Amino acid sequence: MNTPRRVLVLATLAIMSTVTLAHRLLPVRGIPADEMTAAAARFVEALSPEQRTQAVLDFDDTDRGRWHYVPTEMHPRKGLSVQDMGGELRPLAHALLHSGLGREGYLKATTIMSLESILHRLQKQGRFTRDPEWYFFSIFGDPATDAKWAWRVEGHHLSLNFTVENGRVVAATPAFFGANPAKVLDGPRKGFRALALEEDYGRELITLLPDEKRNKAIVSTIAHDDILTMNYRTFDKEKFTQGIIFSDLSDSERDKLIKLIDIYINRFNDTISDQYRTKINKVGFENTYFAWAGSINESQGHYYSIKHDNFLIEYDNTQNNANHIHSVLRDFASDYGEDLLSLHYKSSHSN
Repeated sequence: MNTPRRVLVLATLAIMSTVTLAHRLLPVRGIPADEMTAAAARFVEALSPEQRTQAVLDFDDTDRGRWHYVPTEMHPRKGLSVQDMGGELRPLAHALLHSGLGREGYLKATTIMSLESILHRLQKQGRFTRDPEWYFFSIFGDPATDAKWAWRVEGHHLSLNFTVENGRVVAATPAFFGANPAKVLDGPRKGFRALALEEDYGRELITLLPDEKRNKAIVSTIAHDDILTMNYRTFDKEKFTQGIIFSDLSDSERDKLIKLIDIYINRFNDTISDQYRTKINKVGFENTYFAWAGSINESQGHYYSIKHDNFLIEYDNTQNNANHIHSVLRDFASDYGEDLLSLHYKSSHSN
């Protein structure tokens, strides 16, 4: 483990409480945000006045709806970078990060950060900052109140966005995880893959399909250059109604697809993951599509999407000789909590 990541992770684990494993059935209006709110409040309370001006923004700040997974030196991210945090503040920031993610998701997020050290070595003369501490924490609103607030952690290949209203998490998307290199080709971490399951399970599913079904699932022999939704605020979900539909799959094929979906859902903490499963079970998989583009062979460009009634998953691995992954989970009803908050505003002001 490289030194910057080791310092961050060890300091975090020394003071963080374990994410709770006991959860009850989740209500429709979101899930309790007690741990998340407490972590955010501790983080904000520890900020200096100068740090607070960087890290804390109004809930309605237009930046809350902006997100990027690429370097943005031309338009710097808002928020407070890990680089600008002192030793006492960094564990609090990571405790907040962990409050929204499960064990696997947290390890993936911190590993993605650590890959910047490898890029720094590979791109010494590059034009972008490559630093495992160049990740920014932003709080939108006041987590100490029972009103609405949100938070974001973002940097190269990582963008996590959570929205809270009246003490309940109402949105955990957009949620982007990327990896460059997808597979480390040399050095002490040679062979390591940060998003191995996302790639392997997708390829296992497409190769499991017999020719007739595979031909239906493959919508193009050429992979897309990137995820199609990119960082757009909105997009047309009907464009992803293609590929093979769930009802055309056998039981074993359906099981593979469900396990692939679980990989993305399990990035969140248990409570948020369970909420997604509750939503899925409520409508089932009847209108779920799996689509593939590009080669089914390893180390060649490929892409897949999974469209459910409630959410969209996209995965792309085409850049750097198919050694550069982008993956995202988007929620049709509640990216940034917009639809839920809008519904609340309408109902509360209807009289």
